[in-house]
Amino acid sequence: MVDERDGRGRSDDEKRTRLGRLGESLTGLLDPEAALRKGQDLVTGVTQATKDELMRIVSSEMRSFLEKMDAADLLQQIIAGLQVDVQMQIKFSRSADGLVQPRITRQDAQIRQADAAAADDEGDSDP
Repeated sequence: MVDERDGRGRSDDEKRTRLGRLGESLTGLLDPEAALRKGQDLVTGVTQATKDELMRIVSSEMRSFLEKMDAADLLQQIIAGLQVDVQMQIKFSRSADGLVQPRITRQDAQIRQADAAAADDEGDSDP
């Protein structure tokens, strides 16, 4: 077997590969389109990294806010201020096949704030 290495310990293939890479690098420096592509890749990479970091920060803040929030307590506070008036008429009758069928003849629902409902009740009462 013949050793094709020169005195410095590199084979001819390694020299060609290195010179090829060096040539590509120099061509890339002299070619404005290649430089533009490299700059575009750099800007794209920085933009993507910035977007990822921003999304990580926003999601972390949103998660900590939602973990501190008590949804049940908030719903109770909202509902405590409402008055719901529902008026319905439901008639149950048996159909020809023996099943019970409900029939809703009148339905009316009003949702008011408790303060407004109390004021309406006071205004409705006649002495």
